[in-house]
Amino acid sequence: MRIIASTLLSLSLGLSLGAAALAANIAGTDGHNSIGTLPCSAQEAQLLTDCHFEALRKEDGSFTLRILLPGGDVRYIYGQDGKVTGTDSTGSLASKRLMNKTIVHIRPAEVFEIANELIDGQ
Repeated sequence: MRIIASTLLSLSLGLSLGAAALAANIAGTDGHNSIGTLPCSAQEAQLLTDCHFEALRKEDGSFTLRILLPGGDVRYIYGQDGKVTGTDSTGSLASKRLMNKTIVHIRPAEVFEIANELIDGQ
């Protein structure tokens, strides 16, 4: 599974944020998958940088985002019907949905800006 995630994340090199959810869609048996980049930071006071991701969506409206953090760790963010509901991190999770993006904070220092079209489903 890690090999597939690493391969898909590496394929997303060069995709801009605007193209992230639309340019690289992969039909899969578990839903409709996308790869690309999204702004993120993993340390306090760190500027946002492009982080590679793979979005796995299922027919029931649930999704999993696998995000490659600066430094090489992978963060999983889970959700349902356009709302972030959980993470694999032990830090506390907070999210705020804006008009075009959802801002996710995982304490103590991780920040993700996720395009709503990416998590809203198909």
